[in-house]
Amino acid sequence: MPKTLYKQYIAKVEVDDDERTVTAVISTDVVDRDDEVMKPNGADLENFMKNPVVLWAHNYTEPSIGKALWITKTRKNIKAKTKFADTPRAEEVYQLYKGGYLKAFSVGFIPKESHKPEPKEIEKRPELSRARNIIDKWELLEFSAVPVPANPEALATAVKTKEITVSKELQTELGLEDEETFYPVSEEKLEPVLKPEEKDSSEVCVVKAKKHLKLKRSLRGRLHVHIDPKECAEYLIKILKGRMS
Repeated sequence: MPKTLYKQYIAKVEVDDDERTVTAVISTDVVDRDDEVMKPNGADLENFMKNPVVLWAHNYTEPSIGKALWITKTRKNIKAKTKFADTPRAEEVYQLYKGGYLKAFSVGFIPKESHKPEPKEIEKRPELSRARNIIDKWELLEFSAVPVPANPEALATAVKTKEITVSKELQTELGLEDEETFYPVSEEKLEPVLKPEEKDSSEVCVVKAKKHLKLKRSLRGRLHVHIDPKECAEYLIKILKGRMS
């Protein structure tokens, strides 16, 4: 079985909020990172258009996040219009494109015919001298929105400030750090440690007391003192803050 290949492209996207659609170039004829060129007009779209699903990150095990309303191909590029589904994940991804945080799409395809650049081709397009392969014919299986932030720092800030809501799972896929902020506990939130006396119904606060407390009895350095819970709480706070004289 032919191996499925993937190539991603970053391009300007057009968003229609009324339709919840994103229109973008999903493939071009430029020399890519693999030193290859895919000819847009060599794409076979027949089977794809029978079920034009748009996936998230080429994940075939999850429901699609949308569908292609149309695809156009020219000698230079392939452009598609995607309508996003009414699901939580699709809504998250759509908002990322709408906000300009995502701009990339990736095609999943099977190459059919290819050749090495010829001198005449390089003469017309000098940049082809960098290409090791030109894919003349290929079959589009699907295309996906992919987790490649256009500006990772801006996205991280938007998530942190709640400008945009992104689930923990999607944050992980986008490579965002899971940040938590902790604050000191105020004195009002500290609670006394109370220990009920088995043979005495009154509340007992187990503390390391000083001489100025009225002692009832001593046991191995710990003092069982019958005091008011509020007084106990204040005393414990002083201990925790190191204010005992």
